Amino acid sequence: MRPDPELLGEASRLAQLLLVSAAAGAAAERILRPGVNVRGVSLLAGLAGLYAGGWLWALGGWSPGPAILGHPVLPSIVGALAICLVLKLAALGAAGPRW
Repeated sequence: MRPDPELLGEASRLAQLLLVSAAAGAAAERILRPGVNVRGVSLLAGLAGLYAGGWLWALGGWSPGPAILGHPVLPSIVGALAICLVLKLAALGAAGPRW
């Protein structure tokens, strides 16, 4: 039984997407330190940031810049930073006043 080439191609694209989004999310989490101690936050921030950053970039009509594995780097990182910023603000709001 031979594996289906289409299935292998889709699995490869999914692995590349997860790799790029995990890298962008890890960078954003390391820069902003959102204060949410949940496993997978960096991956989810990277995935959401990949799509949010791509949407923002398309809305502005800007050039996406360099790409890694076919996915643009700048929109991914900016989107992941925006998601981590929202998480940080939510964590600060949930912590309450500090006085």
